Amino acid sequence: MKKIAFKTIFTLIAAIVVVIGCQDNDLPEANFSLGVITNIDAVEGHEKVTLSWAKPVNDTPEGYRISWVPDGEQIDVASDIASYEITGLETEKNYTFSIQATYGSVGISGKTEIDVSTPDQLNFNVFPGDQFAIAKWEKPDRTDITGYLLSWIPGGETPIELGSDITVYQITGLENNVEYTIDLKIVYDDEVSPTKVALSTTPGEVSPFTTGGVVSPMSTEEISFAFNPAFLPQSIAVSWVWNFGDTNTSTSETPKHTYTAPGKYTIELTVTDNQGFTFITTSDLYVWGEKWAYDLGAQIKTQSPAIASDGTIYIGSENNTSLHAINPNGTLKWTYDGFGDNTYSSASIGSDGTIYIGSKDDNLHAINPDGTQKWKSPVGSNVIYSTPAIAADGTVYIGSDDDNLYAFNTDGTEKWKFAATENFRSSPAIGNDGTIYAGSDDDNLYAINPDGSLLWSFPVGGNIQSGVSIDTDGTIIVGVDQGGSSGVVFAINPDGTEKWSISVTGRISVCSPALANGTIYVGTKEGNNLLALNAVTGTQVWSFSTPGAIVNSSPAVDKNGVIYFGSWDNHVYAINPDGTLKYKFLTGGDVWSSPAIGSDGTIYIGSYDNKLHALEMFAEGLADDAWPMFGKDNMHTSR
Repeated sequence: MKKIAFKTIFTLIAAIVVVIGCQDNDLPEANFSLGVITNIDAVEGHEKVTLSWAKPVNDTPEGYRISWVPDGEQIDVASDIASYEITGLETEKNYTFSIQATYGSVGISGKTEIDVSTPDQLNFNVFPGDQFAIAKWEKPDRTDITGYLLSWIPGGETPIELGSDITVYQITGLENNVEYTIDLKIVYDDEVSPTKVALSTTPGEVSPFTTGGVVSPMSTEEISFAFNPAFLPQSIAVSWVWNFGDTNTSTSETPKHTYTAPGKYTIELTVTDNQGFTFITTSDLYVWGEKWAYDLGAQIKTQSPAIASDGTIYIGSENNTSLHAINPNGTLKWTYDGFGDNTYSSASIGSDGTIYIGSKDDNLHAINPDGTQKWKSPVGSNVIYSTPAIAADGTVYIGSDDDNLYAFNTDGTEKWKFAATENFRSSPAIGNDGTIYAGSDDDNLYAINPDGSLLWSFPVGGNIQSGVSIDTDGTIIVGVDQGGSSGVVFAINPDGTEKWSISVTGRISVCSPALANGTIYVGTKEGNNLLALNAVTGTQVWSFSTPGAIVNSSPAVDKNGVIYFGSWDNHVYAINPDGTLKYKFLTGGDVWSSPAIGSDGTIYIGSYDNKLHALEMFAEGLADDAWPMFGKDNMHTSR
């Protein structure tokens, strides 16, 4: 018998009268001076629990009232009963049982409660085979089981009746590559269990083992491996030897294992059958998760990591006056401490490896690949929002809070500046013909010639503080914050005319659109979602919701079409091309940072937890497409 902690509740009579009056007018009034139940014990079983209790020491009750939640059921039993079995419960569910002593017209005692969780002793599993599936389970520790009902859809809606001695059944005649839902119910003394267990399976190529229904598990989480008997349908396996690919082994039929690091692991399983034949098979398992995290000591907000050709990652943080250069293995390469104040935007990298980044010290800094200062040049006021764009000839463009867009030569001398009437906080982008596109807080998108003259301006009815993206045909895509909870995505032709626009719920503030596979991906604030829009028409393809969480992170798209972005719910998301969730990684803070994808597929992204996270999500590098991430590429050239 299992001892479980219990608690006695004494409630004021007036309060109890109100509650009971709502539930049962015949219930006697509680009296906290009456003897209460003590020493409750509980023995849990499959879909049942047996309660036992000690009678009050100084009082003689007329009976006992048993009730429980959830479900709110209630049973009255006689005074000579001190043990009661409750059946029809759900497995793996937490219940609170209460017992009160009843004293007729005198009243009812206070409640004595006990918390119980009912176990799942069935351990139901389904293993797919080639045009068949094997359902397997364990018989629960109960004497009243008379059989089982097994059904499946499609095709097996009428249940098959199985005897109580059967714990494995092969379902034949199934179609490969069709998903089936297999249902199992227990029959107790000719009464069918109210609980149905159901699992999905898809017959086809036979895998030697299963991983608890998880195709690609996460590192640091326990994985439930199980030998698939469908792998050897004509044999009875009697021994198993597992090699998990990380030097760990097991001889259990259903081992549990946890990987400490993500990666692709080759699992070798050796099975011996009852005739002494040995079968050896190998299978690759993709385990995703965090490779490493580097703590910058301050929050990483809008900054997107920039990745050099040698794999070095450059990133700064707000309230930190350093730019960090981090090696691909997560170790620090160097820090640049030449800022007079913090950085807020992302760095860009020139073709010669020079790193460019603005600072709140009102300067554009050029930093050599070894971390020394190359030069710094004054750029008006507060150049912390706009990320520099780098033209093919090396010219660097950056916006400033002094209402100007600046152009600098590679030696740090000013080439020209273009004046608007409000801040240039948008990160500029460069077209194939050299035209520079940048948004201003004066509610206009500007097209500027390489000599600094105005080509055209387009009114967007709100602030443009995100980056600009350019499609392969020259169409300019920009997200707009129109105030309140209103956002708009504009597609503008290279001649400055509108191609299309679409209003969305939620402002688009600092999330720059990504363009890949003919689709625009952009996040919203009040909408709390990532939108996928048709790049030709602007119509919505799908929407992925992050309930209650702002999406300021600019998405990045890999070669497989998977989209990566962060959210203010502290997560980094990987979304399949059809808008379904692939992976979801929890950081220690909001994720405003925009991801970058290394050449080896590593996802780099910052968080409010002060860390740059390196994630293995099995990307194959950045998509070679129109504008697959913030700043166009990993060097943030924006051209």
